[in-house]
Amino acid sequence: MIIAAITILTLLFGSGGIFSLDNVRDAAKEVIQDKDRAKQVVAITKEADKEFKSFTKNVNKLSKQLVQMNKDYNLTREKIDSFYTQTDKRRMAFLEKFVELRFQAKNLMTAEEWQAMYIKIRE
Repeated sequence: MIIAAITILTLLFGSGGIFSLDNVRDAAKEVIQDKDRAKQVVAITKEADKEFKSFTKNVNKLSKQLVQMNKDYNLTREKIDSFYTQTDKRRMAFLEKFVELRFQAKNLMTAEEWQAMYIKIRE
């Protein structure tokens, strides 16, 4: 499940994705006329990018850990359940942070700027 989540997020927001944070950052700089608000939105996209990269690194680490765990014939149900419980907590913390950052950026922009930014991204 966590690998599916990271795959979807990578396709949407990762390098070259339709909504890549680089594209959002560039579009925000262009469409937000107030330079102070534009700087704040750019800072938020940089923080989101940092969170995304950290999450990706963590998922890779967890994937390797899961492979190692599965090699153990004596792996208990309790250990695997604990692993998935912790993995789900990390995933939810990331998603909550990502959504929080999205709304921080949205609250700095007008509806018109928001729409213009996403039109610019799709060009």
